[in-house]
Amino acid sequence: MKRTAIRAYLALAAICIIWGTTYTAIKFALRDFTPYLLVGIRQTAAGLLLLGWAWVTGRMNLLAELPSVERWHYLRRQCLTGLCTITGGNGLITWGMQEVSSGLAAVIGSLTPVVVVLINLVWRGSERVNSMMMGGVLLGFGGLGLVFHQGWTDLLNPTYRWGIAACLGSCVTWSLGTVMAKRWNDERFAPALHAGLQVTAGGLGGFVLSVFFDPRYPLVHTGEGWLSMAYLTIVGSALAFSLYMFTLQHLSAAVSSLYTYINPIVAIALGWVFLEERLGLLEALGMLIAVAGVWLVNYGHRLAIEAKNT
Repeated sequence: MKRTAIRAYLALAAICIIWGTTYTAIKFALRDFTPYLLVGIRQTAAGLLLLGWAWVTGRMNLLAELPSVERWHYLRRQCLTGLCTITGGNGLITWGMQEVSSGLAAVIGSLTPVVVVLINLVWRGSERVNSMMMGGVLLGFGGLGLVFHQGWTDLLNPTYRWGIAACLGSCVTWSLGTVMAKRWNDERFAPALHAGLQVTAGGLGGFVLSVFFDPRYPLVHTGEGWLSMAYLTIVGSALAFSLYMFTLQHLSAAVSSLYTYINPIVAIALGWVFLEERLGLLEALGMLIAVAGVWLVNYGHRLAIEAKNT
C-alpha cells in the first residue's frame, strides 16, 4: 500500500474518533447556544483559522495566480460544497439533536454511505461503484441498525417527526457535499484551503439560518459551553474537516464516509471498557457486521482501483 494511502486511512481513523466525540460536545454546547448560532460561530471561526493558516503557509499563492474566471469558478464550487456539508449537513443534525434520541440519530446518520453510493450512481461522470462496495455499504448499515435496534421504535414517535426530518435532511445534504468535494476539490490546492473555504461558507450560512429558525430566548453562557465550543471549533471542525478533505483526496467518497459506521462503534467500545456500560450480544454482533461491511467496501474500492489501472 502506498504511503499516501496509509496516511489517508490514518486520517480516516482519526476522523472516526474525533467526530465520535463531537456528538457529546454538541449536547453540552446546545445548553448555551441555539443550534444555528452554534453552527455559525463554530464553523466560521474554524474556517477563518484554516484560511489564516493557508495564507501564512503560502497555500493561497497558487489561488491568487489563477486567471480570475478560473479562480471565481473554483471559489463558487467550494462555497456551494460548504453550504451543503456545513450549513445543511452539520446545521440540520445540530438542530435535529434537540428533538431525537442519540440512538435514532446514529441509525439515520449511518445512512450516509448508502446515500453517497446512490448519488454516485446518478451523478454522471462521478466515481464508479461496484457491487462489492454496494453490498458492503448495505451490510454496514444493517450492522449499525442492529447495534441501535432500540432506536428503531423512535421512528413511530410523533414528537420526533421534525427531528427525524432534520436528521434525514442532514444525511442527504452532507452526502451530496461529500460527492461534490470529491468531484470538485482541485488537487493542486492543499486540503486545508478546501476545508477553510467550505467551512467558512457553511458557517456564514449558519448565521443566516439562525436569523430565521433559531428560537428567541435569553442566552446564558457558561465555561462548560464555551469549552465545548472551543473543542468543536478547533478539533471537531478545523482539524477534523482538514483530515476529511485529505481523506477524500486519496480515497473514494464511499470509503471516506464510512466513519459514520465506526464512530458509534468507538463510542460504545470506550463506554464498555472505561465506563462499564452494557454491551449485549446483539450490539456485539451488529458491531462485527458493521466492521465486515467496512472491510467489504474497502476491498471493493481496491478492486475498482486495480481495474482502472489495468
